[in-house]
Amino acid sequence: MSRGEFYRDPDLPELLFVERAVVTDPVTVEVDRPGAVHPRVTGFWRHEHFYRVIKIVESRYEAGETFYRTVTDRGCLDLRRFRRIHPRTMRVSVGWEVCAELDAMEIPRTR
Repeated sequence: MSRGEFYRDPDLPELLFVERAVVTDPVTVEVDRPGAVHPRVTGFWRHEHFYRVIKIVESRYEAGETFYRTVTDRGCLDLRRFRRIHPRTMRVSVGWEVCAELDAMEIPRTR
């Protein structure tokens, strides 16, 4: 038995995500520990609406970017965390955006 099978609840369905739309909407993210090295995303503001993150299903890292597949109280979305450099001061800051809207389908587990 692998580690993933050990911690998985057999009664919960699998989720299959299908990308509905590619978007590039900047968001303001709220985290649980702002001063931490790896804070956890608890919600974000998009178009004057607050999205509460229920679960981060997966995360992946690509050159200078981190992608988070999230389930929120308003649907499923992919978030992108990236670094941006100010052209005059060369200071690095972090930016967040919604990069995809997703549909989630439940697939029952087979025994």
